[in-house]
Amino acid sequence: MRRVHYWPIVLILSFLSPLLVMGQNKTLFEGYYSVLANGTHVGYYIQRYEIDPKKKEFISTSFLRTNAIGGNISESLKAYASDTLKPIRYQYTSLQGKEAKTIDANVRKNKRGQNVLQLKTSDNGKLIVSEKPLKEGVFFSTFLIYLLLQGEKGIKPGTKYEFSAVAEEDGKVYPGEVFIKSEEMKMGVNTFKTLYTFKKTQFVNFINDMGESIISISPALGIEARLVADPKTATAKMTVNNKSLSLLFGNLPKGLENKVYTAAQKTPSIGSENETSENKAPQTTPKKK
Repeated sequence: MRRVHYWPIVLILSFLSPLLVMGQNKTLFEGYYSVLANGTHVGYYIQRYEIDPKKKEFISTSFLRTNAIGGNISESLKAYASDTLKPIRYQYTSLQGKEAKTIDANVRKNKRGQNVLQLKTSDNGKLIVSEKPLKEGVFFSTFLIYLLLQGEKGIKPGTKYEFSAVAEEDGKVYPGEVFIKSEEMKMGVNTFKTLYTFKKTQFVNFINDMGESIISISPALGIEARLVADPKTATAKMTVNNKSLSLLFGNLPKGLENKVYTAAQKTPSIGSENETSENKAPQTTPKKK
């Protein structure tokens, strides 16, 4: 078995300092994604990253909604990490059909002074309380992009990182690997084609130099998430509860804090529903004639 080399988690001061002097939360990224299954639009995904300068915390908030074809899934996550991205706490909820699950997770120290992840899991009404040791260098998987930005090798083709992270949907720690393969232009943005393996599942992720995920593909599952310039493209014909979104995010996400939206202002076709993809998830089921 390979030994896992944990990524350094020392932030670049030039990145952090201008954000920490501000009096209110600063949004680092916010975007809407169209979720496709074998090329069919089945849902949307919203992601926001921000920093709280008062508490010196990074915050990741996300929401996923799919239709019947996509499994009727509703999933939300709110995770917190320190200004060095050390895990603090998170709240996760999911609803698939009648199956409901919530996880309230907090990092604390046990009597021996060791970090542990305390989990309060409600699975279809059954409450389970547990604790798991948390080794130094383990982080919440939602912050992977920001840890990648801080890796000692940076983001460049040929770079590989190995890591261990908490999968928020089950509170367990898994090994993972990231390999940055090449540079490619996607949706009007210069990106790095990144091969990502976590929980024994492989993904192809196109990220830019700011750590923004432009396109994410799971070849085995036939799933693709594509960042769009207009939120209506992602939520078309989908159930959208603005009140619930505002409660989760603190306000209704507009999806304008990302490079795809910026590029679309110069070239309107970028990030639109009609744009084709050279890397669409493969068709795994035959089309009806």
